Amino acid sequence: MGVKPLPGMVPLAEYANRWEAHVAKARLQEAGFEATVLVDPASEVAPHHVTHRLAVLVVRAEVEDRAAEVLGLAHPDVEAERLDAAFHQRRFADRPAWVRYLTWILIIAIPGPIAVAGLWMTWQLLRSLFP
Repeated sequence: MGVKPLPGMVPLAEYANRWEAHVAKARLQEAGFEATVLVDPASEVAPHHVTHRLAVLVVRAEVEDRAAEVLGLAHPDVEAERLDAAFHQRRFADRPAWVRYLTWILIIAIPGPIAVAGLWMTWQLLRSLFP
């Protein structure tokens, strides 16, 4: 992250622009929570130098959960994330045999006829150019 939170504060959410972040900050302040919006100061003066373009809403660490509830931010489902990571990190060799075989068949079946036709046309062209 390009902008670091203040000591004792944690990032609660990132927004695409300052306006959205300030609306969320106002909602939190209305509910009685202290919040701050952090934006790279160069975004106004020299936007071409900015590497982190998001506005970060930060709150005190001890009220993070309650502030997230006020904004309606869902807590991540840890079990769903674990299962998702396990599914996407599965090696090709560890997949069932039928998945591996069908994958290879598709890899050969789709570009195979195109390659054969291209070779045949190249052969015919060379035969016509050099009789």
